[in-house]
Amino acid sequence: MLIGAMNHPMRDLVQEIRDFAEADFDFVDITLEPTGARPDQVDVKSIRRVLDSTRLQAVGHTAWYMPIASQFPELRQAGIDILVRCIQTFSELQVPLMNVHPDIRKEQRGPEVLAAANAESIAHLAEVGQSLGVRLMVENQAGPFSQVKYMSRILDAAPMAGFHLDAAHSNLYGDYNRVDELLEAFADRLVHVHLSDNKGGDWDLHLPLGAGNIDWQRVIRSLKSVGYDSTVTLEVFADRELLRLSRQLLRQWWDQAG
Repeated sequence: MLIGAMNHPMRDLVQEIRDFAEADFDFVDITLEPTGARPDQVDVKSIRRVLDSTRLQAVGHTAWYMPIASQFPELRQAGIDILVRCIQTFSELQVPLMNVHPDIRKEQRGPEVLAAANAESIAHLAEVGQSLGVRLMVENQAGPFSQVKYMSRILDAAPMAGFHLDAAHSNLYGDYNRVDELLEAFADRLVHVHLSDNKGGDWDLHLPLGAGNIDWQRVIRSLKSVGYDSTVTLEVFADRELLRLSRQLLRQWWDQAG
């Protein structure tokens, strides 16, 4: 297992990478978001240089709020265009994986229609990624897109895409965590994992591990049961000491799970 952390998009990206290297993380989860890491403004050469000098691996992350299923064609195309630029940037950075989030804005439509619109856009983006050497991975979102039924619509439409499990998202908008269901359905396509804690409900709090109500021993046993042993990002937005504590707990629980 490789444990990584995500840059704060309002901080200098190069310095964030250096900080994670000094803290002995295995990789950086580069998120291309405003204001400090817009995909059309990042200095690709400087980022590639610091990745090489620190020997950190990287995966790609994008903003969760892209309107790629909007009923307004112009808005939908704008979201797709931004994500295409992200793919191009990660291709230039030689980062092989980039995530995308299903658009969860209902706009007075049910989840079936929303899933179909997302599937169309994400299938197109996956093809663009494949042509540029960047594999797309679809991250489960809170709500319907942490349900197998609706995630299947997207992943079936984009067979070259991987599955990106966010254990915190699967704990929202319901009375139980859906990690086991998602792994049962998509373990063979699992390529990346995000971990952070929350208290259920509708708030994605990005708490340190152990600060919410997620049963982490169970989540880790489930991951190990499907043979997962690759990149895990601690998407913990808190003091860096709490980020390091989360890493310590994760390694401890991972080892205890056998």
